[in-house]
Amino acid sequence: MIRFAVLLAVCLLNTAVLAEDILGQGEFRYRVVPNWGREALAQVNVKNGHAVVIDSQGRLFFLTDDARNNVIILDSKTGALIKHWTARMPGAHGMSLVKEGEREVLFITDTQLHEVRKVTLDGEELAVFPWPKTAKLHADAKEYRPSKTIHFPNGEFAVFDGYGKDYIFHYKPDGSLLRAWGGNLGDPKDQLKHWGPHGGAFDDRDGTPRVVIGMSDQQEIRRFTPEGRFIDQRPFPGGNPRDIVLFGQHTIIPHLGDNWPKDKNAAGFISIVDSQWKVVSNIGGPPAVYENGALQPMKSDGKTFIHPHGVAVDADGNLYVAQFASPAAPLLKLERLK
Repeated sequence: MIRFAVLLAVCLLNTAVLAEDILGQGEFRYRVVPNWGREALAQVNVKNGHAVVIDSQGRLFFLTDDARNNVIILDSKTGALIKHWTARMPGAHGMSLVKEGEREVLFITDTQLHEVRKVTLDGEELAVFPWPKTAKLHADAKEYRPSKTIHFPNGEFAVFDGYGKDYIFHYKPDGSLLRAWGGNLGDPKDQLKHWGPHGGAFDDRDGTPRVVIGMSDQQEIRRFTPEGRFIDQRPFPGGNPRDIVLFGQHTIIPHLGDNWPKDKNAAGFISIVDSQWKVVSNIGGPPAVYENGALQPMKSDGKTFIHPHGVAVDADGNLYVAQFASPAAPLLKLERLK
């Protein structure tokens, strides 16, 4: 179990000193914006920070697992509170913002209710996607604990069973199941170990469509075809890739902790990688070191973050970080330095 007192002490240290620190390396250097959003969050109930997304109006949507107000909406520039609402989801975990024509919607996964909900930006429920019973891969709904959804250009989407049995469920736009892969299915190289597919993204930036998966406790990134055929993998030793956030030709990867799960009290950090998946900046950690082309074990600086779980990036490259088990700083804004 995470030691609450230690985490609280480190979080308080963070808020006191980080405004003076320059974080990261090369062209990706940042500074924590002091007290950003703190007044807004003091007005609502926050349990754990899980995910963040930014809509077309520049509003920041912050997901917590406090069912009294799962989604808190802030002005991404000022940190002012705009509104908040509940989806009645005690296990809210992953959140994706999807544009459907002229409308933007949210897909939220819940590890306790064992389902995915599609809602409007105002919290109106549009659809519920329960455990995929027809796939016959779970004994009951309790074995299904979805962590994240990813979305394809044609409206199809995939659900990662990241806290359940490590399957990927690929759905048609109407919510009917198209296929399942990962877990213990198919060729051994196509299978996904536990704990594995926590977060990810659909990536076709080079013209070839791929599903990119942050393999959390396996300390690696894996890439697959949309049909679930293994392409390649990239080790991230010392890290714990929790999500994949695309930013131009770069990719942002939050690591919940260092050398997780061996040390669950470690603070975590954020890596930015280039188009070849080479780490070009570690935010809240020392620079990456490569020896003979191999990435050496990474670690945090022990003071910037406490379990960065989700990241969003705005058009200026500023980062917004949702933190798990971080009572003093569940949400941070990092200003990119020019």
